[in-house]
Amino acid sequence: MEDQINHSTPSVLAVARQNLDILSTHGESDTLTYWDIVRSILDLFRTSLSAQDVLKALELGWEALRMKNELSTRTMSMKRLILARSATLCMAQQGVRVTGLWEDALQVVINHVRRGDPIFIKNVFTSYPLKQWILSVFSDADLCPNYNIRLDLLTIISTWEQLEANDGKSVLLGLMQLSVYLDAEEHLVPNTGVPSLEVSWFSVMCKLNKCEHLNEVYKKALIQMQTLSVGGEARWLNRVVELVTVRTEVAKKRLASGWIRASDALLVLESSLFLLAIYVFSSRSNETFSCRGLVQVAAVALIKIITSIVDMIPALRTYIYRCIKMIDTVDQILKVVITCPRLQSLVSTLRRDHGDDLDRISQHTYRMGIPLQFLPESIDEDTTINCPQR
Repeated sequence: MEDQINHSTPSVLAVARQNLDILSTHGESDTLTYWDIVRSILDLFRTSLSAQDVLKALELGWEALRMKNELSTRTMSMKRLILARSATLCMAQQGVRVTGLWEDALQVVINHVRRGDPIFIKNVFTSYPLKQWILSVFSDADLCPNYNIRLDLLTIISTWEQLEANDGKSVLLGLMQLSVYLDAEEHLVPNTGVPSLEVSWFSVMCKLNKCEHLNEVYKKALIQMQTLSVGGEARWLNRVVELVTVRTEVAKKRLASGWIRASDALLVLESSLFLLAIYVFSSRSNETFSCRGLVQVAAVALIKIITSIVDMIPALRTYIYRCIKMIDTVDQILKVVITCPRLQSLVSTLRRDHGDDLDRISQHTYRMGIPLQFLPESIDEDTTINCPQR
């Protein structure tokens, strides 16, 4: 690759640096403007560059934008995204392996995207070469050994309006590899002053749910659980449910300690409940989660998420109508659970293993005036019921 590097690059960057110094001292003129510098940087990104030169070019381009201080916030955001896209396309066209300084360059791009205006961002990284390279890096540890960088690519992937068939396959492959590195507390719950993958991950998970490839995951996981031969698909579904569950508990702790706002905590609850509904209790997934092993996972998740919601409602009184709607959603999920023939093993597991929790939830919601009509009842210890072995 070094033989292909544009050897005029240092002079272009040096001239850009010199011109920025002139502009900072004398201001713009008919022969030199900040746009001239930005355009020279964008032209440079069309050539083969080293990682160091990409970083320097991004730095100079961003400095020129900041010095053009009369720019509106929206225009600044759009120009920032254009810089980020051009730098990414430069990497994609060279097919770089993201290691060393290339990691730094890609991280700078991702940071620019995080600050981008959502109105513009959805149309920025959609060209075929860009998408294919981003998906390759996201799903291939050989192309990018740094899992943190690959996880951060969710920031870009989430900006795509939908996942095409092959896109969904690559995203699914990447998520199955990377979910072990996802930490609910670090990545999936808002934290003051710290970038979070919460919104990006939720967006990608929702779009992934529309892909046909997920049907194969449920089918393979079902066979794996039935044959007691747990594979990657079953492990990934288990991990998804675990992450959805833990993030609600983390949100509850952070709300109680004042780390996050009530509005942020409510968004975590609503999104977790939605993911639970589509990934566990949908018509194409509920058979998989009725199998021994995953049925216990589903039961624990349902109890913990409902408990978190019920416990947090007093602190969310400002959003009481959204809370009532959330309780109604819980009841609709419970209605599916108790009426779906496939999920009777889940009902039995809930009654057998979580009777005390069911009683507590029932009493708590009744006292608050929002009883759950379809909450299963606990059973006496002497009662024998048919349910999967633990």
